Amino acid sequence: MPVRNLRGACIVLFSSIPLLAGLYAEQKSGKPAEEVQTTIRGNVDMVSLPVVVTDKIGKRITDLKKEDFRVFENGVQQEIAGFAATDEPVDIVLMLDTSGSTEKELAKIQNAAIEFVHQLHPDDEVAIMSFADDVTLQEDFTIDRRKNEYGIKKTRSGGWTAEYEAVWLALEEVLKPIKERKALVIFTDGVDTSSRKASEKDTLELARETQATIYSVYYDTEADLYRRTPTLGSPTQIPPVIWNPRPAGSSIPAGPGSSRQEYMAAREYLKKLAEYSGGLMLDAKQDLGYVFSEIARELASQYSIGYYSTDNKHDGKFRKIEVKLNKPDLVARTKKGYFAKKEKNP
Repeated sequence: MPVRNLRGACIVLFSSIPLLAGLYAEQKSGKPAEEVQTTIRGNVDMVSLPVVVTDKIGKRITDLKKEDFRVFENGVQQEIAGFAATDEPVDIVLMLDTSGSTEKELAKIQNAAIEFVHQLHPDDEVAIMSFADDVTLQEDFTIDRRKNEYGIKKTRSGGWTAEYEAVWLALEEVLKPIKERKALVIFTDGVDTSSRKASEKDTLELARETQATIYSVYYDTEADLYRRTPTLGSPTQIPPVIWNPRPAGSSIPAGPGSSRQEYMAAREYLKKLAEYSGGLMLDAKQDLGYVFSEIARELASQYSIGYYSTDNKHDGKFRKIEVKLNKPDLVARTKKGYFAKKEKNP
């Protein structure tokens, strides 16, 4: 499954995508990629937490200092080694599902996405990715909102949905080399229909490990299946397989992404992606513009806290994380924990 770098004629294959990670690391730091990657490997034991703080009525609090926070891992207080306030820039990958299921709504999706990037802080860098049969880098990281907009407008709908591969690439190869605050905003109906080189399990494991925050925007396209096949009747009367996305007359049976159960599972998958990373899942069925605005406000209210665990065991066990405030009546939201690295057998 290729990832197309549209800045030039270069097409980067999935199997050679680590080269892309080095490219990003070099671009973001101004240092050679080899030097940047060495630095990253030296800091792999730091646990990085995205933290949003609210009061009792849900108002986000953005003026706190490092000393206002306490971090606990499995009940043991940890020393805060890194802290970034809410006004620090964020590197954001905006990833749009442009598969066939979004075809009728693409213009609305593009307009809302453009509105979203214009609501971000001027120093926030945004990269535009899309996925259908292929995963495509439409526009590289930039603070130039005109280029962001151009990348969004270049998206075209059609084809199947390689969602797991898109999530894997965004987290593991595009965002992982970046050391600053970072986030993945993924807009999709969540139904993967064609990934071969990444799985749901792979991407959920990455969501637990990533230092990026994931915001899942769920766009329900299930109703479109009934409109495309009106003889199926109401949702309560349909059989499990409700739509065959293959061309009319094809002898190939209905494939993935064609049942009520798959849509329900897809929604749960997006919820887990967000929850494991300390982010949010939002439902776009009512007001897409509001949903993107809410994510922009969330990103502008997010702290980043890092610590080195006092538990040096490599046992692969889950470690529960809690972030507490020294100020009363405030609540911190972050990822629930992470799995420690497991000692590899020689």
